[in-house]
Amino acid sequence: MASMQFTEYRFSPDFIAARVEERAGALRANRGFSDLLGFGLKVVMERLRRDRRRYCDYGPYWWALKEALNAADYALGEQSDVPVCRAYRGETVVETLVMADEFRTEYLKSHIVYANRFILDGEEGNWYTLYDEDMESATSG
Repeated sequence: MASMQFTEYRFSPDFIAARVEERAGALRANRGFSDLLGFGLKVVMERLRRDRRRYCDYGPYWWALKEALNAADYALGEQSDVPVCRAYRGETVVETLVMADEFRTEYLKSHIVYANRFILDGEEGNWYTLYDEDMESATSG
């Protein structure tokens, strides 16, 4: 397969920076603490514990999000897609978390649950299939 340009489902750095600040402020105001990363990763894991196949909700951001979850000792396995993981991530892990969640919000508005095919390169129009054997084969719990 030719090299993909990864042009789709991207967020502007300014938009993500504003969303990080907004969410961190809301967390301080509503919960009284400021660990946006720890809190956000815990929320993601709670979602995945209910239904591990919902990793698809995070689309191309899944691989970088999985990396962040593994780094936080959630142990979701080692499978990855390195080019996609590198392309769909923020400058910081918190930005990656927010990007993944922003993608999920949009995804749930326009895709059926478990949809795992995305066009990541608008020029080529080739389908990318998100499939994580670690998540598909794992039992819930």
